[in-house]
Amino acid sequence: MNWQTIPLGIRRYIMFSVIGGVSFITVIISPAWANLMHFSLVDVGWIFSVTFAIQAILSYILGRRFENASPNIALSIGRVSFALGNLLFAIATRLWIFVVAQLLFSFLDVFYPSLVMYERAILVPKYREKLYWLLFVINDLTKAVVYFSFVFLLSPKLSGIRFYQVIFVSVGVANLVYALAFMKFLPRVEKGTQLHAEQVYRPAHRKVFFLLMLHQYLSYSSFGFASFLIISYYLMNVFKLGTASPILFEALFSVSVVLSILWRPRLRTPPHLNFAVGIVCVTISLLLMCAPNVYIFFGAHLIMGVGFVLWFPAKEMLKMDMGPKELGRWEGFFQGLNIFTRIFTPVLSTMVATRIGYVYDFFIAACLTFTSFLVAIPTIRWYGKSSYGK
Repeated sequence: MNWQTIPLGIRRYIMFSVIGGVSFITVIISPAWANLMHFSLVDVGWIFSVTFAIQAILSYILGRRFENASPNIALSIGRVSFALGNLLFAIATRLWIFVVAQLLFSFLDVFYPSLVMYERAILVPKYREKLYWLLFVINDLTKAVVYFSFVFLLSPKLSGIRFYQVIFVSVGVANLVYALAFMKFLPRVEKGTQLHAEQVYRPAHRKVFFLLMLHQYLSYSSFGFASFLIISYYLMNVFKLGTASPILFEALFSVSVVLSILWRPRLRTPPHLNFAVGIVCVTISLLLMCAPNVYIFFGAHLIMGVGFVLWFPAKEMLKMDMGPKELGRWEGFFQGLNIFTRIFTPVLSTMVATRIGYVYDFFIAACLTFTSFLVAIPTIRWYGKSSYGK
């Protein structure tokens, strides 16, 4: 597989997806913005929790709804909401505006099941792992260039408040373009249950697939304790770093992903093995983040980049190979469960950070990630023995 042989519609999707990749910067800086506005860590934790409570209900409802409707519509709505949230963040100098902005901003997560169904319909099954890796590399190459430009070129010229406002407005406008692309320029998927023409419908035993989804739920839940809400306050309040430090932290992750160009194409290991090694690397990186040293903390994110390059593409490939045709309701249920858990994690993580220390949040995240690996062992074994893994 090379760039020229990838269908035009998928190439367009990969190129437009860099907007989504770069947009992660506002997930990073929204807690830092709250810190800059002198909103307390606990107050922001409660705001995140209330937001997630609303999302949890909508995620399952809309996951089922878009099985029989076009995911393009859902993804366009999600991007418009995300864009409006960013534009509101730019003027969120009062707490109530921050609350409204966070609600609009975070509704994008509600449409994650639609994204999974959309990608299952357009990505060529036998190349899914490679295509996901390619998505990662192109996204993170763009992120690295943009983030380093923000940190070293834009940040020195603007105050902390003005610096963040420029980012919020830029991302907001870019996501309005992305929303339009889903309706006008990107491949059209008529229903969420639509499968790629080359898809072989051979779902795994329900228990095996359930364990894979439980693994995804636990691993995503772990990131609630090692979220950028905690990381931003940790970098700025404990290590006394500047307002651009959370962006630099994520830029190193992107560098790690881009460097996988040097070794990932040579890798010939099967997806289930990449899956296992990747999640173990993520666990190790979270344990290293417990060390109260700024250099180890930043270095751990490089290891996490390696872990994600192996784990995430393999996880998505296993899920789409093994999943039932009605994947939307499964994704909707577990995404709703994940968001429901996130109702409590912002408050719990901020309480842990303020009462016993930030490093305990990273330790809890590492424990949850390793537990997710143990839960997935039957799925890994099944995939290795099945015809998919041969």
